[in-house]
Amino acid sequence: MDRRTFLTTTCAGTAALSGCLSALPWTSGGNTPLPEVPGGSWTQHGADAANTFAPAVSAPSRAAFAWTSSAFTRWDPVIADGTIYTTNFDPSNDGSAIALDAQDGTEQWRTTLDREGRHGRALLDGRFVVAHDSGLVALDRQEGGVDWERAVEGIDTSLAQLLAVAASGTIVVPYADGLKAFGATDGERRWKTPELPGQRVTPAIADGTIYAVGSVDGTDTLAALALADGSVRWTRSLDGRAPSAPVVTDHGLLVVDDRTLVVHDRETGDRRSELHSFDYDGTTFDATVATDGTTAFVTSDDGLTAVDIADGTTRWHYDEWVYTDGFSVGTETVVAMADGGESTDRTITAFDRETGEARWDYVMDGFHTPSIGPILADGAVFFATSSSDGLVAIGDVPE
Repeated sequence: MDRRTFLTTTCAGTAALSGCLSALPWTSGGNTPLPEVPGGSWTQHGADAANTFAPAVSAPSRAAFAWTSSAFTRWDPVIADGTIYTTNFDPSNDGSAIALDAQDGTEQWRTTLDREGRHGRALLDGRFVVAHDSGLVALDRQEGGVDWERAVEGIDTSLAQLLAVAASGTIVVPYADGLKAFGATDGERRWKTPELPGQRVTPAIADGTIYAVGSVDGTDTLAALALADGSVRWTRSLDGRAPSAPVVTDHGLLVVDDRTLVVHDRETGDRRSELHSFDYDGTTFDATVATDGTTAFVTSDDGLTAVDIADGTTRWHYDEWVYTDGFSVGTETVVAMADGGESTDRTITAFDRETGEARWDYVMDGFHTPSIGPILADGAVFFATSSSDGLVAIGDVPE
């Protein structure tokens, strides 16, 4: 019996796996608050400045539909202190920043920015910061008032995620020729560096260093820059096209380069080891790396793979389709959007972090184009697809 047959049979025979649903509940309305306020934080794309995609929170014990927001969005939210901060930058909307109650989805405030298109979002020093096509705006998290706004020329809107943030209060934004850094308290520019144009992935920041991927003489290049002044510490040419965003760990810097998971030395950029080679042989290869500190979890065109960072052994592998652009690593599970196998149904699945076994599936009948990958808060998962106008919340709520 394959995995999809097993899950379908189990869902028909018991209510224990309450995430197994036969219809899209958010299409018929109805909202149920989550049993508790979701804890933890997800302060920017990649969950944190190191791009780990690993908030230190637990997934719900089961997953049933809780609520969907009435605010249209196709952009990753950020979360802290029981509040979700999102945007509806779309030509058919008013380009607003919006705060939602994470427990029941009710709107707390809305500030019209009259913007559209690609942009970045991050939380830092009590502010919700948005980088858009012509500048930066920082909003007060409590009321949504504009704290400061700065015009910035040349922001690179080809990136889906424009923003990276460091705990030191520095906002780093890609622009056409490199990177620019701004202070979070006043928006004043601190520095710019033109040495690394052509960025396509979100930089990572740790211990006073920015790790970014850009183009040097037409070659994809991994670089380390000083957060204080933007000076280049080292650069290393990469082997393949479209490498993954760098992820910072104590073992080194993780990057998928030319279908290989590679560890680079954080101090020198040297290629220390190759942990895993992926079998996918298509013309392009997309991948996102996450980590809990000891294991690298990779969603790619080859599925979902867990690799021991110390010795490169493969702990487990899920070989069906997964959404490559976003997923979450919790304290016990890895939550991803996946295909269930022979069926065209897609699921939000919680995989056991140690074994890869599915703890629960939230089944979505039919085909769904993902727009926001699963974002994990304590006791809740948030996501969006082409069938939901707003953010969807699932958790341990009554059916």
